[in-house]
Amino acid sequence: MAARDPDDKKTRLLDAAFAEFAANGIAATRTDAIAERAGCSPGLIYTYFGSKDGLFDAVFERIVADKVAQVPFTPEDLPGYAGRLFDSHAAHPEVARVVAWNQLERRRPAVRNVSSDESGRRKVEQVREAQSRGLLPGHFDAAQVVYLTQSLALSWFFLPDEITAHAADPADLDRRRATVVEAVRRLMGS
Repeated sequence: MAARDPDDKKTRLLDAAFAEFAANGIAATRTDAIAERAGCSPGLIYTYFGSKDGLFDAVFERIVADKVAQVPFTPEDLPGYAGRLFDSHAAHPEVARVVAWNQLERRRPAVRNVSSDESGRRKVEQVREAQSRGLLPGHFDAAQVVYLTQSLALSWFFLPDEITAHAADPADLDRRRATVVEAVRRLMGS
């Protein structure tokens, strides 16, 4: 008899939910489709995550944790960070879709992603510290520096190709990346 592994089922549900949320958004994703894709009972979603919203929260928390681990934030090299963030989204466009669905469908103040808030807070503190030590210019508030850097790095992934194609061919990722890195370098006044 095979041993039951609840962590395996939980991971399969998270993987399946990530794919379904990326493809369909939150509202249009059905829990039975997630369970079928994961090869699990739909009831396990409620057992492990409490609700579809709880499952989305867990997926989003995992995205944030993965990004923090895979794309280290380097306040002393914000252009490099922006380039790595760009690369990460280019390699995994489905992450940008989940983030976009979060923005579109969960803009209510009551719905907050705790790990995303904490990650942002840490980045702002790191920039503020680098500014106080003279490693970064202080002409912008630390929070503005973080969010402008991230916005520049991710902008290509949230705008339609019909718009961004005027600046660079959609297939020309190298040019797009170089533009992001240079824009952040200039933002920092270097």
